[in-house]
Amino acid sequence: MKNLFILFLLLCGLVSPSSAIASHIELQPCIEVSHCVREELNVERIDSPYEKVKSIVENFPRTKIVELDGDYLHAEVTSRIMKYVDDLEISFLPENNNLVIRSESRVGDGDFGVNRKRVDLIINKLLDK
Repeated sequence: MKNLFILFLLLCGLVSPSSAIASHIELQPCIEVSHCVREELNVERIDSPYEKVKSIVENFPRTKIVELDGDYLHAEVTSRIMKYVDDLEISFLPENNNLVIRSESRVGDGDFGVNRKRVDLIINKLLDK
């Protein structure tokens, strides 16, 4: 029952993901794919992938890292014009060399592709494309 209540609050935008909700091992799946993107990337060929992705996120404009815990990062990204806040979560799973990236808008039914572009940009910078 508690998990359903938390899910309800997340869907309504009344709370944002935190370490109590988003597992540091497995990030939540996207419920509304119109404004959420979740990608898994095998990073075994990248030296220090978590540190590299952390550096990428730190240099994003209008981005504030609100939680760093081990191999988990949660950042808030504010849109330039409307000042909407999106959640960006990254979890590194060193045991299988996977990096999970999840970006989701807190409000609205769509995001004009912003979350997809953000995740793709992170992946491209990480892979030096």
